[in-house]
Amino acid sequence: MDAKCRLGEGRVLLVECLNEVFCNQLERAGAKRGETIDPLEAAYQLVRGRLAVEGLPWGWIGGIQLASMTVGDPDLFIVYYDLRRRGRRVRRGIRERTLRVARGEGRELEVLVLSEGAKTTFRDIAEWSRLAARDGFTPVVAIVDGYGVVTYYEARRTQSLS
Repeated sequence: MDAKCRLGEGRVLLVECLNEVFCNQLERAGAKRGETIDPLEAAYQLVRGRLAVEGLPWGWIGGIQLASMTVGDPDLFIVYYDLRRRGRRVRRGIRERTLRVARGEGRELEVLVLSEGAKTTFRDIAEWSRLAARDGFTPVVAIVDGYGVVTYYEARRTQSLS
């Protein structure tokens, strides 16, 4: 364990740093001692055993609990974890249920997270895709199935044939 945190009002507060290198990495990501850490990043580091959060177990159970209590969306955390595990730089998106993923050369993906079986329309996804592309992102849809497996689809622009 490299850092200790506690929960307060739906936020994760960095209380104590035990490893300078790890804490410097957190600071580069926007967290400072005595300040808040993005709950998705805190849940990711909790799963990895790099930080402890008062009252929560380590591992998947703790990460899912933390994401549920702070973000309210365990599927958003599952996709965040999957992308971070693949070595991607990830942060929250500008739209609801989205993440931004650095892709290199200044290009970014905007990932829309959907749960398998969730009710949504093609029109809603097409509109989100249009907005993401307009803002300079490559739109990608991530669908999380009932087992927590993530499947990614690129959401390309559509045109009517008529």
